Amino acid sequence: MNSAAEIKQLADVRLEEAEILCVAGKYDGAFYLAGYSVELMLKAKICENFGIDALFDESLQTPYGIRAVRDSVKKHDIRVLFIYSGLLAKFQKAKAYKQKLMTAYSYLIKASGKDTKEDTLWSEQVRYLPIGSKKQQEVQELIELLKDNEGLLKWIRDN
Repeated sequence: MNSAAEIKQLADVRLEEAEILCVAGKYDGAFYLAGYSVELMLKAKICENFGIDALFDESLQTPYGIRAVRDSVKKHDIRVLFIYSGLLAKFQKAKAYKQKLMTAYSYLIKASGKDTKEDTLWSEQVRYLPIGSKKQQEVQELIELLKDNEGLLKWIRDN
């Protein structure tokens, strides 16, 4: 991935793939790819905010400073990526009055208020959950909330 635009495009494709899997009844894989699309969109925003197009392209020879930043933000934790993207405070305010953002987020992170790793519903580890861990309705709703013009992916892209 060489640019924020390419990462955004990949996020969109992963969401399309999630939708295809959902239609095919493969809800676990659909959930994984839907969450991955959010991770990618946040990483595109990080590239934009740092002004480093090829931040995640490890094939390029990059100065140590850029490699150090890449290593710091090469995470799969959506909460951490919101911080690195610079969107956390703005998102906290927006989800308080935009129900679609709050609902989409709640499919990815539990709202227990504890803010622990156990509150994470989506991570790269969900790909190892037993078959049938995710239910059709919740995955379909998450995908619709991510696709929506007032949904989470659009919000990240626009802010």
